[in-house]
Amino acid sequence: MKILLENSKYLILIVVMASLVATVLSVVWGVYEMVIVVYNLFTQYKSASGTIVSFVQLMDIFLLVAVLYIFTVAMYELFIGELDLPKWLQVHNFDELKTILSNLIVLIGAVSFLKYFLERNDPASTLLYGLAFGIVAYVLIAYRNHDHDHNDLPSEPH
Repeated sequence: MKILLENSKYLILIVVMASLVATVLSVVWGVYEMVIVVYNLFTQYKSASGTIVSFVQLMDIFLLVAVLYIFTVAMYELFIGELDLPKWLQVHNFDELKTILSNLIVLIGAVSFLKYFLERNDPASTLLYGLAFGIVAYVLIAYRNHDHDHNDLPSEPH
């Protein structure tokens, strides 16, 4: 049983491969969308705000690529073995992964809000959207900053 459990960590390779495929497909999607945006910029330019929205959408896609890639390499590092990566991308525990991903999720939310803000002309719905995003961002930041050392737990009775 011990050998089976020790070697079952390689099941995570299925997750890593699926996530890597999703990352590659997202890169292809992002490049495809970028080509369309650039083509439209030179052939069908209508307004600065429309162009800005298009580039904000591209940022959203490429931020998603970053999230998928970081998740992919982190799962490999956490379960299988170390990779030769820059120090800022090395993940040694789930708290580090949580911090990186929550930062990126907040950033994606901010980009999505910017897109929403630029596309809508309804102040009330924009305010509600902004408040909803603010609450989600606050919760993610609070969760990220939560101390997981549990040093504040009461000690065992003597």
